[in-house]
Amino acid sequence: MTLVSSPSIASASLHRELSSLVKLYIWPFVILYPIFTYAYVLKYDTWITGQEWTFLFLGSIMTTHALTWLGTHWNVNFKSAVESRLVSDIKDADLIKLFPAPNCGAAAMVPIVRKVYESDSTTEISFVFQKRRYIWNPETKSFAPPHFTIDDDNVTVGEFQTPKPVRSDDLELAYRVYGPNKFDIPVPTFSELFYQHAVAPFFVFQIFCVALWCLDEKWYYSIFTLIMLVMFESTVVWQRQRTMTEFRGMGLAPYPVQVYRDNAWSEIQSDQLLPGDIVSVTRSGEDSGLACDMVLIAGTCIVNEAMLSGESTPLLKESIQLRESAATLDMEGEDKNSILSGGTKALQVTPPETNVHSDIPPPPDAGCVAVVTKTGFETAQGTLVRVMIFATEHVGVGNAEALFFILFLLQFAIAASYYVWTEGVRIDRNRSKLLLDCVLIVTSVVPPELPMELSMAVNSSLAALSKFYIYCTEPFRIPFAGRLDICCFDKTGTLTEEDLLVEGITGLGSENDFMSIRTAASGAAIPDQTVHVLAAAHALVLLDEGDVVGDPMEKNTLASIQWTVGAHDVISAPSKKEQVTVRRRFQFSSALKRSSSIASHSSGRMYVATKGAPETIKKMLVSVPKGYDETYKHYTRAGKRVLALASKDVKLSKDELIHIDREHVESDLVFAGFLVFSCPIKPDAKETIKMLNESSHRCVMITGDNPLTGVHVAKEVGILYPGRKTYILDLFNGKLAFRTVDEVEVDYADPAKPLDSKYLDGTHDVCVTGSAISSLTFSHPSIGDIIRHAWVYARVSPSQKETLVSHMKDLGYMTLMCGDGTNDVGALKQAHVGVALLNGTVDGMKKMADNARITTLQNVYNKQCEMMRKWGQKDPPIPMAIAHLYPPGPLNVHYVKAMEARGVELDEKTKAQVAILSAQPVVAGQPQSTAAATQASALADKLVGMSSEDMDEAPTLKLGDASVAAPFTSKLANVSAVTHIVRQGRCALVTTIQMYKILALNCLISAYTLSILFFAGCKTSDSQATVCGLLLSVCFISISRGKPIEKLSRERPQPGIFNIYIMGSILGQFAVHIVALIYIRTEVYKIEPRENLTDLDRKFEPSILNTAMYLLQLASQLSTIAVNYQGRPFRESIRENRPLYFGLLGVGAFAFACSTEFMPEINEQLQLVHMPDVFKVQLTTTMALDLGVCWLIELVLKHFFSDYKPSDVAQRHATEIDDDVREPLPLEEKKNQ
Repeated sequence: MTLVSSPSIASASLHRELSSLVKLYIWPFVILYPIFTYAYVLKYDTWITGQEWTFLFLGSIMTTHALTWLGTHWNVNFKSAVESRLVSDIKDADLIKLFPAPNCGAAAMVPIVRKVYESDSTTEISFVFQKRRYIWNPETKSFAPPHFTIDDDNVTVGEFQTPKPVRSDDLELAYRVYGPNKFDIPVPTFSELFYQHAVAPFFVFQIFCVALWCLDEKWYYSIFTLIMLVMFESTVVWQRQRTMTEFRGMGLAPYPVQVYRDNAWSEIQSDQLLPGDIVSVTRSGEDSGLACDMVLIAGTCIVNEAMLSGESTPLLKESIQLRESAATLDMEGEDKNSILSGGTKALQVTPPETNVHSDIPPPPDAGCVAVVTKTGFETAQGTLVRVMIFATEHVGVGNAEALFFILFLLQFAIAASYYVWTEGVRIDRNRSKLLLDCVLIVTSVVPPELPMELSMAVNSSLAALSKFYIYCTEPFRIPFAGRLDICCFDKTGTLTEEDLLVEGITGLGSENDFMSIRTAASGAAIPDQTVHVLAAAHALVLLDEGDVVGDPMEKNTLASIQWTVGAHDVISAPSKKEQVTVRRRFQFSSALKRSSSIASHSSGRMYVATKGAPETIKKMLVSVPKGYDETYKHYTRAGKRVLALASKDVKLSKDELIHIDREHVESDLVFAGFLVFSCPIKPDAKETIKMLNESSHRCVMITGDNPLTGVHVAKEVGILYPGRKTYILDLFNGKLAFRTVDEVEVDYADPAKPLDSKYLDGTHDVCVTGSAISSLTFSHPSIGDIIRHAWVYARVSPSQKETLVSHMKDLGYMTLMCGDGTNDVGALKQAHVGVALLNGTVDGMKKMADNARITTLQNVYNKQCEMMRKWGQKDPPIPMAIAHLYPPGPLNVHYVKAMEARGVELDEKTKAQVAILSAQPVVAGQPQSTAAATQASALADKLVGMSSEDMDEAPTLKLGDASVAAPFTSKLANVSAVTHIVRQGRCALVTTIQMYKILALNCLISAYTLSILFFAGCKTSDSQATVCGLLLSVCFISISRGKPIEKLSRERPQPGIFNIYIMGSILGQFAVHIVALIYIRTEVYKIEPRENLTDLDRKFEPSILNTAMYLLQLASQLSTIAVNYQGRPFRESIRENRPLYFGLLGVGAFAFACSTEFMPEINEQLQLVHMPDVFKVQLTTTMALDLGVCWLIELVLKHFFSDYKPSDVAQRHATEIDDDVREPLPLEEKKNQ
């Protein structure tokens, strides 16, 4: 039996907290510290015997104590072992250990809450995890989230059509279970958040290193490092605090709402709503929205779901009352248009004409009637907010690869420290100092900068994507985009424009002109039957403001016949002499591939108007006209989108109209022609597909459209190669068959046997339909070959899209899915990288950005005024950008210009009045002093400056930026968003691999340099370490800021660090650095003989060995950055990354100036000693050779061992790729690094 019944929690266990004294970080040390004190005070000569053992014993006890306590913050399993004991009975438990599903947040120990209710003498056992409440069920002996009727698998429509009002007697129990309808997101204080960061493993390790450096008397370097650490962590904490404040603002403020309880309408606050409540839905306020998730049971609504899905096109929501009561509720299909989501805006509501049913009177505020289904964090909006808060936020360093890499480095450090220890013991050196030196060597190979550098790489990618209006809710997916194999695209609205162009009507008239297109402007008459179908078969609605909302395709259709939508679903002809009134709609469903309406004509005729996929409508016709298939296939082969039109006359009473089922409506129809649309390719589609093809990606189309249309569009954009024959795997005459586009070749296949391999060997292009997939099933032995060789999937349902993407993942391919965020939700969430394209425009985004900037500037100006008043000074002048928001006056001299800039014309009289007001003297406050005024002005100016900062920070997500459909959301409809994401993914992945190499080499160099210096009784001075850290910090900061280049290379980033190229390069360069260190040390001993015994406790004394090792180490670290920086073909080369380029030049010039003593003053300041001329030449030559040989090793290993070969599925046939793309990668493409 599962302890917690929830897909978001992978496993759980019950625990009981131990008393404080019994916890493992208390009781053992209560014993150990007194024992050590006793030994130190009374038994020192017998038990301890020396200072080094005192250091070792006390250090071991304190380190073990600290690690035991810190371990409870680092690992939940360790925390449970130290602070609690495992129990099996809920009665004994007061804690529960939870492990969430992958990428759903961090594991945690959560307290179990027991609450006794005196009203019924019951005890409720529950816990809260990630803002979700889980309640103990004694019968199932498990915890589960609150139960919602709408989540039941077999819930029927009838349960919502005739809801039972909530009674007052049930309120207390309901509030216990569901709680208030609000987002409660407390914002921790700065100190609370900083504490969380301060106990993180890498931060603790950095502080430990700082303490060791202090013991080694490097005070300046230690303080400098400590300040940098605290500043960085404080910046991260402040960013988190700001983000959580934004999240807190996502909730809606409570507002009055009418609710039907105890058989009467009454007014309550929206945060008191409960699942099952019957509420009145009215038009949303300016800063408000729907309070929770609901099912519409009476009336109609026009809803804008931009805050949830990002789609700005308003949608028509209709009552569920017209559905058959016995039918199962289908929230993703037929009943989708009756679902109202919390946070979305009701733009217009139309109350029901009659009561919902006899027991429920109309609401007093004339609103629609809906039933509450979910509240609080359980709503769709709440789920999105929880994803934003708790999804993994960064590329972690706790993965197995990183840990094995650090263990690999530790082997070298342990070997070096062991050598130093054994040699030091052999010559009888100070044990405590020797131990400190060994610990410093070991700690030097663990790169403490790693998490900071990886975080900077991902944040840089997030900031870069936001400039293209692309937002990400799950940043851990960014590196996935750098390893993609397959890129899947929807067709309509993704590769082609959302606004389809109406070409006309075909399929009418005699056999001779059956294929000819008729339009309103062509002069060829369009039958009234067809016109009336076009006038009624849509879901367009007129808002009170006069705007028509709905599908752009349907808008264009109605405009083509020049009919107009009026109020109350009345559609009028151009002459206004005839009208059509839509009485009932059966809205479009991707699964059904059709939509229908029942309408009445002004002549009194009532009829059914149906449109849909030609092959679907064909089955519903009374008779199929001759040439039906040939006509629609002729146009679909040409890339057109074709919809079949049909109708029939009906006579229905009002009651029959309400209760008639869809199957009866959509039967025995009469053909009324084909509606033909052209599908304009998006301007950036061809270039995007070309770029992805040339960069080792397989581009695939997955569409619900006709296979012939899909094949044509795929050839236009470059998914299919125009010179190759395309076979369509489809049901042909009811049987599975491979057929050509022109149907000249037809080869039938047995679905029970493997398919003929000649079609799936890569020599032909293959298109597969949804019906073929259904006949084969996904367990068919050839399904893997189909996925590897098919380029187009057509007439697939949303569920089939999801399953296809899932199977691509199962075959080991990294997959991207790009769609419109409505029909593709399942596939978008299933893919490694899901990209939802919305329908925004650049101008619209700029306008929104300008509004946001004005709001920010207004807030900053108000703070500036408050600060000036605090110091007794007058308010500053109002900036022109916000002058239109304030009344004219002496501080608002830009008022007239600001109003004119916004298109407001002011008459001369008004301008004169404004001039008079502007000329009035400013009434100042009581100035405290000139110094105070200066200080206030400076602080105010800083505030204004802050408003334009943080451009490269990870953007703070807001509702409306992200979509519930996918982890990546592009506010623009440009398919080039995919290339931006791939570009940033490759950049982040390359940066990650690069940082592993650079930090590993720097750590190994430091370890062995320290071992040589320590063994020689020499060390680096405080000032030397500080200057080295300052110089290299500029380079490190610039490394992760390298921008990706525009062109995507066919070369792919390395997928990991454990391969011959990466490991060979690290070991080879390390060997070169070691040889250089040993050679220089040997040459130093010829000049400066080695002392047999050195006092390691003495103060720093300059020497030739110290000078040579310091400069060689600096040159080695410079070489490491320059050689291992990954530039082209993924990112800017070193020369293009100007801060890094000049930083490296500066460090290089500094190192070589010191080695040649070009500027002796610098050497003196850094306590570098004078060197003989011959040795200066040797040292400088060695530094140059160190760089050159390392560069050669990197180039050779990269050329022969780098794995840039694309996966098998991404390799295209040689005839498909241009010669310049097919050629092996030239070396000059790599030389720019």
